[in-house]
Amino acid sequence: MPESTKKRFKWARPARAAYEATLARIAAEDIRTASLVDARVARTLALLQTHPELSTPSALTGQRSYCVANTRNNLNYHVTRDAIVVVRWYRQRQNLPR
Repeated sequence: MPESTKKRFKWARPARAAYEATLARIAAEDIRTASLVDARVARTLALLQTHPELSTPSALTGQRSYCVANTRNNLNYHVTRDAIVVVRWYRQRQNLPR
């Protein structure tokens, strides 16, 4: 897909705050691991940028859920006409409301 047709990413404020809190928690224990998680998320976002339908439809209407490899975290997002909006970042073991 040409660069000009790739959708840009936006983070909803709560999702971005949760993601940054996760990185800060990991970095407090091991800065290299935090860097690896950040790189894995960047690769995931690049993949979803070219293949937004690759993930699983979420229980929430219009959203999709994707498991970020080797992080035990998921992100939920929805696709708009011009962007992919990450609306939630969370631990996989977390009990989410249905």
